[in-house]
Amino acid sequence: MRGWMTLVALMLTLPLHADVVEDLYLATVPVESQDREERKEAIRTGLSQVLVRVTGSNQVLTAPAIEATLNQPTRYAQRFRYQKQEKDGEKIQVLWMRFDEGAITKLLHNNQMPVWGRTRPATLLWLVVDDRRKRTLISNDKQADARQIIEEQAKLRGLPLRLPLYDLTDRTNLSLTDIWGNFEEAILRASSRYQTEAVLVGRVYRTSTKSWSGRWTLYTDGRQQNWQTSGESLEVAMLPGVSQTAEILAQRYAQVDSGLSSDQLRIQIKGVSALAAYMRVVKYLDSLDAITQVQPSSIDSDSVIFTLTSRRGQSAVSQAIGLGHTLEIEPPPPGPTPGSGAGGKQPVSMPPRADLVYRLVP
Repeated sequence: MRGWMTLVALMLTLPLHADVVEDLYLATVPVESQDREERKEAIRTGLSQVLVRVTGSNQVLTAPAIEATLNQPTRYAQRFRYQKQEKDGEKIQVLWMRFDEGAITKLLHNNQMPVWGRTRPATLLWLVVDDRRKRTLISNDKQADARQIIEEQAKLRGLPLRLPLYDLTDRTNLSLTDIWGNFEEAILRASSRYQTEAVLVGRVYRTSTKSWSGRWTLYTDGRQQNWQTSGESLEVAMLPGVSQTAEILAQRYAQVDSGLSSDQLRIQIKGVSALAAYMRVVKYLDSLDAITQVQPSSIDSDSVIFTLTSRRGQSAVSQAIGLGHTLEIEPPPPGPTPGSGAGGKQPVSMPPRADLVYRLVP
């Protein structure tokens, strides 16, 4: 017991910083040649993709400051190179790009635009396609072409998307008729095993030889939002379902950060009685974009207190922590009853040790 506490005590002076988000600032765009003008246009396209992914919304591209930025896209490209990739059985040439995270973040902050960090709510997708011959659920092992379209769009928007296994357990709990009828209780019950923060239900169907329509419902935080899509192909009818989901979730989770000031708050994590548990907590807190610095402050046999630095405030930190399944809120202890102190006097209340108290989920 004391060994791991001693090791952690030696780490108390070491600040821990958030890591750079993988793939969030990368883009790959097909090109026909290595011509300078075509390269500049590809970089503009890649930068547009990154800006939409980082903010979570297509609306960013209509802002005057962003329109001006897209006229000089090479200023934000750190690295680029030409590559060969296989698509639909053919080799194509693409331009791979890495953009400057710091410069883009500063651009968005200076223009009071939201930034949607790498910690994002996972979404489970129940998608049924009706081609007038049969209805098919898009799952991990069904409809590979449609699945690839959906997964590529989710990656483009930075949306963590999961597809159901639709194994015996799923089939027992949920039928295609339940999904097509959008029966909320059955869908959410079957979804609970996947432990995602959001559940997306899509029903896409052919309306004629040249037309498809889709009906979509997003369940999150006890609420639901509905919208419709249409297009000349299955792909065109499906893609807005994923894009609109990203837009909705970004409205809640993307934060405007002025970068002018930082707040500090203390958080106590209970249930930390071994080095492995401590490192698990540190890694989780370190991954949250609402937190810019994690500093362990004190430690005892079953808990650790950290000082967190954030530019977004306590509410944003609480929201970010709640996205995962690593920490759960520790309910406050019952308060003293009136007159329970010595001589019937009200006992003096002690100030809390931390602003937020959580317990590590086993």
